[in-house]
Amino acid sequence: HGKGRAELAAAAAVEGWRRTRLRLPVGDRLLTLYLFAFWSQFKPSEPFLVDYLLDAKGLTQPQVYQQIFDLFIYTRLPCVALVGLVAGQRWGGTRRVLVAGAACGLVTVLLTRFGQALWCQQLAEFTVAAAFASRVCCPAVAFAIAEPDQYQESVHTLKAVMLLSNFVSAAVGEVLRDFAGAPLSFLFDLSAVGQAISLFLALSLPQWSSPQEVEEALGYNIVEGSSGHTEDCDEAYRDTPATCKSLMGDLCSSLLLRRVAWWTAWALWMNPVHGLAITYWQGLVRSKNILSDHNGALLAIMYLFAAIFTFASGNAAALRNKSACLVISTMLGAGLLLVKVVDEYKELQIYFWLLLYQCLFEVTTAICTFQVGDEVTRSVAATFAKPGAAAAAADAKRMGHAANGDSPGRKHSLLLGAGLPAVVRDIQTARLTILFSATAIASGANENLILLVTNRSASMDLRFDHLGWLLVACAGALALARCLEATMPSRVASARSLAAGKDAAIEPLLSGDRDTRGQAC
Repeated sequence: HGKGRAELAAAAAVEGWRRTRLRLPVGDRLLTLYLFAFWSQFKPSEPFLVDYLLDAKGLTQPQVYQQIFDLFIYTRLPCVALVGLVAGQRWGGTRRVLVAGAACGLVTVLLTRFGQALWCQQLAEFTVAAAFASRVCCPAVAFAIAEPDQYQESVHTLKAVMLLSNFVSAAVGEVLRDFAGAPLSFLFDLSAVGQAISLFLALSLPQWSSPQEVEEALGYNIVEGSSGHTEDCDEAYRDTPATCKSLMGDLCSSLLLRRVAWWTAWALWMNPVHGLAITYWQGLVRSKNILSDHNGALLAIMYLFAAIFTFASGNAAALRNKSACLVISTMLGAGLLLVKVVDEYKELQIYFWLLLYQCLFEVTTAICTFQVGDEVTRSVAATFAKPGAAAAAADAKRMGHAANGDSPGRKHSLLLGAGLPAVVRDIQTARLTILFSATAIASGANENLILLVTNRSASMDLRFDHLGWLLVACAGALALARCLEATMPSRVASARSLAAGKDAAIEPLLSGDRDTRGQAC
């Protein structure tokens, strides 16, 4: 009996701590997510991994590149697929995925630091692949925590924090090794500390396990005073596993949304080209007979400037719409920047165009994540909304919730999620994670295909030139698709439906944007 009481007391303590986390303000929960993102990326030892394996562990180059690093390439996409699968299950969820990923990150550093056998370093490639794959959940968690009017700012801030962490890691590693003379083992010790902090922060992230607890955490019902609200929540909660298990159905529903379709087309080509460019840009610099380079400084500066521009654009109203225009223009600009890099032969000019390319990609990635997440959360809200809930929320807004102490963000949240069970946020998070995982898998497969084609060119200049013109060609194809979209009869039908007051939260592919006719670009 004593053991049973102790177990109950421990469970009650854990449950009380979890409820306390749920009652924290939105800003505090977002801060926890930002700190987790920073420390999960903080690895001052990462730039010196090859040196450490060769010098400290006594491995050979064939062992490092063929028997160790290749394992990461083979396991990366399966881990991403597993993340999407687990996040969509009721027993899983994005928070548990992030906790498992943080634990894998800590295990990776410990295996690398203390493992002496080859199999230890090989096992570390599996754990690091799982850790990287789990980060797919971070933007989805940001959407689950933030209020609707904070979506754009929270996504841009999250992306900026990750880039800033990469900058700090590179700068700290360079300073400690080159100026302070610190051994590489000390850098791995610092990385282990950072991963341990990220694990603690992952455990501190909120998780909602029942509709009643979500409503208690938010402090209000989505439609106050509605009869039978608890029963509706319970019914929706019982239906949640079936919804989350329909992974392919959820994925197809998301891909049919207009903004999601445009940005998915962007990601399928921009992400693979960026991955190859970041992998081989140092080889491009060396191929131009620039032997005394400053690649380490450039890498740190690229992360810093990208973080600054990403954070600064977090409240730009112009970046909330016009998906097609942004997709086409940024893809065209990125392609021309890569072509410009090939044309230059001086170190400073090459670095300048690479810096612009990196900043353009990172800022546009944040825009893509925000617009896709906003579209998916609205579509899920429309799917689970009760009849007449939107009208009730609009009436409540006109009556003035501000008099009752509601903030503008909460009024927007009431309108967006009117009549929804609060547990729908878990469904939104799962669907976003599935979409992000599927996009990452498709982009990875596309990267392998592009690599297979570009590897036929022996010259590094030709490889980058082909990558640049590939993006230009894709931008041209998407511009043609946009012209066809503007003339489609479905666009007129969609506009008439909007004018008639129908709910257009879930829009078909090649239909107009929700906001205004002028914004659908």
